[in-house]
Amino acid sequence: MRNNNTSPIVYIGVLLVTLVILVAANMLRNQFSSEEPQEETQIQGEYALKAVYLKKEDGNSIFVNLTDEYPFTGNIPEGEIYDEDGKKITQEDLNSGDVLNIWGNGVIAQSYPAQYNGITKMERTQQSNQEYIEKYGHYLEELFVEKDPSELPYLNVCYTDELADATVMIPDPLGYTWTYTDESGESQTVTTDAAHVLQTEPVEVKKLSGPMTMELQFDEAPGSVKLLVWDEALLGQYQNGNDQIPDGTDVEVTKNEKGNLEFTAQPGSVYLVQGQWDQGTVEYGFRVGRSQ
Repeated sequence: MRNNNTSPIVYIGVLLVTLVILVAANMLRNQFSSEEPQEETQIQGEYALKAVYLKKEDGNSIFVNLTDEYPFTGNIPEGEIYDEDGKKITQEDLNSGDVLNIWGNGVIAQSYPAQYNGITKMERTQQSNQEYIEKYGHYLEELFVEKDPSELPYLNVCYTDELADATVMIPDPLGYTWTYTDESGESQTVTTDAAHVLQTEPVEVKKLSGPMTMELQFDEAPGSVKLLVWDEALLGQYQNGNDQIPDGTDVEVTKNEKGNLEFTAQPGSVYLVQGQWDQGTVEYGFRVGRSQ
């Protein structure tokens, strides 16, 4: 029979050494985890991100995702903005450099800048962070360049489906009349007599099997908008200049809760948008196809 003469002191020593190692490892882990930048960790929620709000003196504003460092636009939810103490505030209380926790549906359109129109709640955690203003302020200068007065407004058609928010740029206006003041201070008027939308090959926004709500988003808000529609079967049937093109049907355009213009798109349709500004009138064309 083997005689075990190991002293109890040895066991106690081994136990103490093991305990010291575990405590030291835990302290090192806490030290390194506490040094990680907070903006690298997304906050918890339905879908949440941490962003900085940047604003120019002329009122134009943008958000920058602090985790992935990309700029995005987004709706500011009325009645669902809170300060550091949990008190409700308004958009007017937000200043450039404010750091926000943002909750929403997580559907972000992959445009540039990205578009996040499903924001449901904002919580300010820090005010006027100068470091972020200096680091990301260049986005304001890049994205909000003062336009040449001769440049026409542009139009995007936007929609949301089961996959994502989508934005389709309408590349070139059709006919327009535009008046502006040139560098010498003289008034200039440019008028084009373009082909009718049914005589063109308008960009297809989407194929549909049924009606869908879409938005008309201009970079400059028009004073008024008129929307006309034709059946897409008429495309290409009026190439002769003497052909009598039928009048389009008026489509109702309304403002939604976000202040954007929207209409109900129908499959198999060709649309003509007539926007009116102080400088003149511009027309844009696009189509909505019919899915098989």
